[in-house]
Amino acid sequence: MSRNESNSRSLLWLAALAYTAFVIYGSLVPLEFRALSWDEAVARFGAMPFLKLGIGSRADWVANLLLFIPLTFLWMGALAAGAGRARTVLMTLMLIPAATAWSLGIEFTQLFFPQRTVSQNDIFAETLGGLVGVLVWWGTGRRFVEWLQSWQHIHARAALAERLAWVYLAGVLVYNVLPLDLTISLVEVFHKWRDGKVNLIPFGRLPDDAAYALYEIATDALIWTPLALMWRLDGTRNAWRVWGMTLATAAVLEVMQLFVYSRVSDVTDLFTAAAGAALGGWVGSRLATREASAGQAPPWAMWLPFTLTAGWVAALLFVFWFPFDFRTDGAFLRERLHNFLTRMPFEAYYFGTEFRAATEVLHKVLFFIPLGALLAWFVSRLRWTWRGFGTFLSLVLIAVTSVGIVVGRLAQPDKNPDIMDIVLQWLGGLLGFVMIRIILSRKVRAAQPRKHMVSRHRTMNRIKDHA
Repeated sequence: MSRNESNSRSLLWLAALAYTAFVIYGSLVPLEFRALSWDEAVARFGAMPFLKLGIGSRADWVANLLLFIPLTFLWMGALAAGAGRARTVLMTLMLIPAATAWSLGIEFTQLFFPQRTVSQNDIFAETLGGLVGVLVWWGTGRRFVEWLQSWQHIHARAALAERLAWVYLAGVLVYNVLPLDLTISLVEVFHKWRDGKVNLIPFGRLPDDAAYALYEIATDALIWTPLALMWRLDGTRNAWRVWGMTLATAAVLEVMQLFVYSRVSDVTDLFTAAAGAALGGWVGSRLATREASAGQAPPWAMWLPFTLTAGWVAALLFVFWFPFDFRTDGAFLRERLHNFLTRMPFEAYYFGTEFRAATEVLHKVLFFIPLGALLAWFVSRLRWTWRGFGTFLSLVLIAVTSVGIVVGRLAQPDKNPDIMDIVLQWLGGLLGFVMIRIILSRKVRAAQPRKHMVSRHRTMNRIKDHA
């Protein structure tokens, strides 16, 4: 087995184990255990109902189906990647019944956690999802492994940016079809129109509060900024083409949302996408021309990223602390801190729809990506001897900002912070920092051979002159 194959196999094992832990935790959160006798649990499991799927429960059924597709797909990769057909067939014959057994075990365990709903529908959906995951591996597994291995050979900034753009677009697509209550019924689409879930008036459905309205506009715009940024960094598209591609993508997804029953199709999203695309294209253009103008920047320009970082931290405090209704009495703060520390991770995300949970996660991550990106920009302007120290301080600053925001939200009665908010915000900042550092470092490395050749050419000329 080659080194690339070994690395891909290890990555698939890690992904399979991590996703399995996610499935277990997500199926049992908020982990409020209630003891049952074995006989009672078996009796309840035997009387498990088959629920009628209406428009409201359709999303849960589809979510359970989709939950198990990556599970068996990743385990097929961990157990059968690079193996022959006989081993792949054997793993298939093992994983399909294992997925059914896994589903039965999860549903049975959920009986001891009363806030979870147990039904035959879930078992059927999860088993079907497990089967689909195995079939998807048979159809695309080899190409998927080759795709993983090819990431190790990407050295050009343009190729990396292009790949990251399409991976990010896949995530945006998934987000835009949540909570998966899909419909192709024209009657249901008409009901959606009648219920006011289709808005053709720009900015006609914004909250009355100006700050909340600004928050919604900013988050909707920021969703599209990374996509435009990475498409611009590809180097083959100018800013106007990137802006048009991003806006066209947003329009297509907005049309798709017509067939997601609980989502609001709003023409305002096109305006926010246009703004986000313009911002991403502008930042991408600045990064693309950074090398050409590096020697022409005035001394004060070195501190520009740091100044923008301070401004963005102030913006984060405003967004997450508004309307600043802090309470400082000791009893309230002690109770809030106790509940915060004793609550299970992601418990605050459990109450509500899958779309709300995904939105909260996305907002926490997206707002901190610019913070990490600005710090990476600042670090890239430091001398080589200071960059390691600058990186350490940047990651500490991201963590301190995240903790400070959550502490402030604990002092506000209407906020409901989760301990995972700190992790998600820090990961968002880390993602922005790493992405910009990789892009800038690869760009510099790509330019080094040319500089070396110029230096060598000048040296040869001096030797000839002295001769």
